[in-house]
Order: sequence, then C-alpha cells, then structure tokens
Amino acid sequence: MENYNETKPSAPSAYPRTDKESGGQATPMTARRKSEKLSLILRATSLVFSVVSFIIMASAQGFDLYHETRYVLAGGILSTIYNVFQVSRQSYHLSTGKSLFAHRTTNLVDFFGDQSIAYLLISCASTGAPTVPAFRAIEDALLLNHDASTLVAASTSMAFLAFFPMAVSAGISAFKLSP
Repeated sequence: MENYNETKPSAPSAYPRTDKESGGQATPMTARRKSEKLSLILRATSLVFSVVSFIIMASAQGFDLYHETRYVLAGGILSTIYNVFQVSRQSYHLSTGKSLFAHRTTNLVDFFGDQSIAYLLISCASTGAPTVPAFRAIEDALLLNHDASTLVAASTSMAFLAFFPMAVSAGISAFKLSP
C-alpha cells in the first residue's frame, strides 16, 4: 500500500478574505464594515444639518436677545465640531484601514460623544422652539416683517433634523460596545 496525503478542503476561515487572497473576487461586506459606513453616512447627514443650523442662526438679526437662541447657536457649533472630527476620523479609517486610537477607546468615544451630541441637539431644538412666537411678537410690535423669526424657526428645525441621524448613530455606537 502506498502512503499518500489526501488533500481535504479546509474549513472556512473566521476571518474574511482580502481581494488578493480571493484572487481579485469581491468578498461579502462584514456587518462591522456596514455599520461603520452607515455610521459615517449618519454623522455626515447630522453634520450638514448642524452646519446649516448654526449658519442660519448666526445670520438672524437679534438672535442674541434670548439665551435660548444663543443656546441653539452654541449647540450647532458644538455638533459641527464633533461631527467634523468623527467624519474625518471615520473616513480615514475606512479608506486606509488604520485607526487613530485603540478600538475600545474609539467605541467609547463614539458612544458617549453620540449620546451627548444627540441630547444637546434635541435640547437645543426644544429650547429654541418657544422663542419663535416671542420673536414674532416683537416684530409685530415694531411693524417689521418676520425675517428674523423665520430664521430662528429654520435654525431650530435644522437642529431638530440633525438630532435624528445622530440618535441612530448613537444606537449603532451602543451596538458596537457589546462584545
């Protein structure tokens, strides 16, 4: 009898293949990569709404009359800064595969940052909404058109719209924390 080695097909690897390993064929996207891309899209959407919110509020004349409108402006600025950092970091990570921080640190910053900014945005929107009638009353008393109150309402709406993608991103961040 002859001794020979039978070649058995190997079990599927727990690690996804790269394009070079699979002979250039496309490999299925992992759930982690999908969540990273979705999170990037959500943060970019929140970034756009935040930028529009603070630009509109800053262009409204007399926005500094009320603490509430200044709070909406500050919330838009803080949300913009956070989202610029996160979109830049995530874009770098997805394009190069390198992370700026340790995996656990990144997940914790994502979770607590998303939670904080989502709360800030909904807080800004709910605080700024009641000032619109006060602005309209002042404009009516001075016989002015409703330009400033319309801008305050638009800015508040943009802060409210920025909340939704940030809240979903916070949910994804919470999911990534689970082992």
